[in-house]
Amino acid sequence: MKKRFALTAGAAAVALLLLTLAGCSTLNVKTPDGMFLSTGDYVSGVKTLGVIQESTTVFAPLFIFDINSVNQGLYQRLIERVKSAGADGVMDVRFFWKPSPLTYLSLAIASGVFDFYVEGIAIKKE
Repeated sequence: MKKRFALTAGAAAVALLLLTLAGCSTLNVKTPDGMFLSTGDYVSGVKTLGVIQESTTVFAPLFIFDINSVNQGLYQRLIERVKSAGADGVMDVRFFWKPSPLTYLSLAIASGVFDFYVEGIAIKKE
């Protein structure tokens, strides 16, 4: 019985460790147009220019909408804004959303209004 408990506890510890490590990944890529993007919060050899944020509001009848197209549109707007700031890239890129205050009014017609955001820190190579 003790051997079985130790084996189960060991397997649970390994599974917990793997799950913990799986959430610690970052993505660093160069886009085809040369812009550097990172979901990490530190990139060596760069100067930070400030936080850049873009947002959009989505009306979702019956709560149906394509989140991929919303995020893609925000991503494109973020890249344009970063380029216009004279930056070489953006780090600590994050997408998030929240219900708009208008959602509570639209519930009567089985719809939702959501505010989507993308933000990151514009960087310039030193």
